[in-house]
Amino acid sequence: MKFIKLFGRTLLTALFGITATGATAQKAQISPIPQSIEWGSEKAFDNTVTFKIKGIKTADKDAIALLTKHLKAGKEIKMTIGEKGDKAVKKYAALIPNKREGYYLSITPEEVIIAGNDESGTYYGVQTFLQIMQSPEVYPVTISDYPDVATRGMVEGYYGNPYSEEDRKDMFEFFGKQKMNTYIYGPKDDIYHRAKWRIEYPADQ
Repeated sequence: MKFIKLFGRTLLTALFGITATGATAQKAQISPIPQSIEWGSEKAFDNTVTFKIKGIKTADKDAIALLTKHLKAGKEIKMTIGEKGDKAVKKYAALIPNKREGYYLSITPEEVIIAGNDESGTYYGVQTFLQIMQSPEVYPVTISDYPDVATRGMVEGYYGNPYSEEDRKDMFEFFGKQKMNTYIYGPKDDIYHRAKWRIEYPADQ
């Protein structure tokens, strides 16, 4: 009986030890999980810092719009952003995954680098960075990421009332956060998708 108790305690210690190690290693929840991610052990900065962005004139406009919507402008932390071929991220070109929609993201106490293989890659890099910034304390990290599946999204093709315009706006925002790129419209109870499929949609729709 003593052996069983000791073994059980040892097993629990081992299991909880593994869990704690995993929790420590993962400093923020990132979805989808990146291809490669390496966290540092010491805090880089708080999520209340301000950023001075380099490459803002040449990087993907949607990525920049998303960044400037959520970040505070200032001079505390330098940020460099752009696509492969841009002057701003030229010295990081070798670190960018040579994959469609791929990106390289680096966070240190001194600088944040978001470098995409293309415009979509830069945008997805920003989405990942913003997920990390949701934590009160931001840790150093190096991420190399790209999608395994070329087409990622959803088909609106069920029976019943189609989504409202607001529903679709919310859905597209979710698509961006989850790095999806495809939407197929085909709800069964849209009359212009079935009985009147030969007729063009009215202008107000």
